[in-house]
Amino acid sequence: MSLLLLGAAPSLAADVNAAYLFNLSDFDGIIPYNAARTFVDEARGEVYVSTSGGLDIYNPSGMLTFHVDYDRELGGVYDAALDDSGNILLLTNKKGDYGIVTCNYRGEPLSSVPLRHVPPDFAEARPGRMIVRHGEIYLVDQGGMFVVVVDADGEFIRGYDLGAMMRVSDDHRPDAGLGGFTVDRDGHMLFVASSYGKACRGTLDGELAVFGKRGSSAGKFGVPGGIASDRNGNLLITDKLRAVIMIYNKEFQFVKEFGYRGTQPGNVIVPSEITVDPVRNRVYVSQMRRRGVNIYQLSYGD
Repeated sequence: MSLLLLGAAPSLAADVNAAYLFNLSDFDGIIPYNAARTFVDEARGEVYVSTSGGLDIYNPSGMLTFHVDYDRELGGVYDAALDDSGNILLLTNKKGDYGIVTCNYRGEPLSSVPLRHVPPDFAEARPGRMIVRHGEIYLVDQGGMFVVVVDADGEFIRGYDLGAMMRVSDDHRPDAGLGGFTVDRDGHMLFVASSYGKACRGTLDGELAVFGKRGSSAGKFGVPGGIASDRNGNLLITDKLRAVIMIYNKEFQFVKEFGYRGTQPGNVIVPSEITVDPVRNRVYVSQMRRRGVNIYQLSYGD
């Protein structure tokens, strides 16, 4: 494995823009989520919000259409995702044992598998985040800085010690940890180390590129929170402290930022989680202070 440190680059002429559309809502108005975890069904355009007790499902117009309550018999449900068939997957922990429960689109359990043959180096991982990409399931221990990749049967495929890849000592891991994490369409792991003020892109073979500099001016990191990528490989990163969403191109060059602190439509307060629908070019940004989830439309110069 190797670590590549990248400095800030000059700003480029912007070829991508973001326009505020609306917030996730029901017929009574904006749903006042705090730092909600969101993910998108790219095939249908539906948006999922993972809550402590279940899932809220929104149509492409951002209106709540269905709520799924988690079955208490499943134990603790830490995260949810969609597989390639549109089934809902739940990351569960029951009596200390992690597993993956497959549910239909209404949240009714269909099958359950435990994690299998996880090697000793990753056996102590405590995942709280789940991402599905190309039929593989990424289970992320954000505090321990581990990623365990399994198949649909829970069988171990490979693992990543992101702390070691970033050269974080074991003593510093509890204070470092991971912020946002996702996997792009090319299979790159994208994540932020908030306490270090860095964003990272890792490959399947363990190559890791790290970029970002602390500062208060445009393109600099205060406290990076979430990360996602669009159809062109641009990286979108939320900054909790500066209250912006920054856009970098795939060469890690700063392009522009949007959002900004405030209470007007389109502004953000402590933006955290971010999700991009690369099919419809929409961005979903979660906030604190019960500000809910902002939705922006991306447009391109091509």
